[in-house]
Amino acid sequence: MNKTKSRILLSILVTFLILALAGCGVVPPINQSPTASFTAIPTSRVVPLEVFFNASGSYDPDGDIISYAWDFKDGNTGSGEIVSHTFSSIGNYDVKLTVTDNKGATDSTTKTIIINENGMVYRALCVGVGDYIYYDDLYSPSYSVDRMHQILSQCRFGPLDTGFSIISSLKDRQATRLNILRRIASTFSGANNYDVSYFYYSGHGYRGEGISYLCPADSTSISSLISVDELENALSAIPGTKVIILDTCYSGGFIGKRKGEITISQEELESFNDEVINVFSQSQSKSLLTTNQYKVLTSCSSNQGCWERIPVFGNPYSVFTKSLCTGCGYFNHNYPADSNGDTKVSLQEAYIYVKDWVQYYFSTLQQDVQVYPDNSNYPIVEY
Repeated sequence: MNKTKSRILLSILVTFLILALAGCGVVPPINQSPTASFTAIPTSRVVPLEVFFNASGSYDPDGDIISYAWDFKDGNTGSGEIVSHTFSSIGNYDVKLTVTDNKGATDSTTKTIIINENGMVYRALCVGVGDYIYYDDLYSPSYSVDRMHQILSQCRFGPLDTGFSIISSLKDRQATRLNILRRIASTFSGANNYDVSYFYYSGHGYRGEGISYLCPADSTSISSLISVDELENALSAIPGTKVIILDTCYSGGFIGKRKGEITISQEELESFNDEVINVFSQSQSKSLLTTNQYKVLTSCSSNQGCWERIPVFGNPYSVFTKSLCTGCGYFNHNYPADSNGDTKVSLQEAYIYVKDWVQYYFSTLQQDVQVYPDNSNYPIVEY
C-alpha cells in the first residue's frame, strides 16, 4: 500500500513538473505600453529656429524605453532622448515623438512648433466673475467670457493665419484674487518682446480715493481687491504688447480717463522737461496702463458704472462686451467694426463701433467707452 501511494505521489509530482516546464497553466503578465512625453524650447519664433526637445518625461511602467523616434514634419527625422533641430522655413510643424519599450509596445505624442514671419505668439486670459462669495452677484460675466473666447478663437493674424496658442479662462468663484494673479503669470509665461498678450476682465469694479480696482470672487475689503497698481505690476512683467479689455465699473480709471479726457503716455511725458514732468506726475499715477506696451479698451470712464441686461429670451449680456463681440465676428462671422474692410479691426475701429453701438441702442445710459491710446491702428482682431 505504501509503495502504491508513493508511486501515485511521484506520478503527480512528475506530471506537475512537466506541466510547469511546458508553461501550461501559467498566464504570462500583459505588457503595459509606454507613455510618450516631451518638452520643446522654444515653441515659436522666427526662422531659422533651433528647438531643443527633451523626452526624459516619457516612461514605461513595467520595463524600459529602448528607442525615441522623432518626426519633425519638415522632411527630417531624429532619434534619442534629448535632441535639437533647426527649422528653416515658416510654418506650423506638429512634431511627433514615438517611444518603444523593450517588448515592442509604442506610444506617440505631438507638439506644435510655430515659426512665422514676425515671431508673434498670441495668448489670452479671459476672466469673468458673476458668482461672488461675499458680494452681490452679476448675471453676465461668465457668458461674456464665452463670447470673448469665441471671437478670439476665430482670429487669424498675418499671412500665415496665426491663431491664439492659448485662450485661458477663469470664471466665477475660481477667479479669486490669488488665482487671477497666478493665472496671469502662468498664461503668459514664455512671452517675449515679439508676442501679444490679451487680458479680458468682466465683473464688479470699485473706485476709492482716486484708485480703480477689479473685484475678484473673494472680495471682502480693499486689501482683497486688485488695484490698478497691482494689475499693472503683473502685466508689465510680461514682455511684448498687451491688449487689455476691461468690462467693469470705473474701468476708465485704469487709463486715467474720465469722459472726454485724453491720456498722455509715460513715454510722451519723458519728452518734456523735468519741471513739466513733475507737474503731470502730481495728477497721474505712474502705474496706469498707459505706456506704449498697452492697447486698452474700457467699458466706461473712471467715474461711471457699466450695465448688463437680462433678456426675456437668451443669455444675459453686458452692454459693452456684447457690442464689442457684435462688431468683431460673433454673429455669423460678420465684422461690422471693420469699417475699411481690410479684414482687421483696429483698436480705434473697435472703440468707435462700441461707442456708437452703446449710444444708439442704450442712449439713456451714462456709459462712455474709453480707449488708450487714441487713434491707434493696432489690429486687435484679424480674420
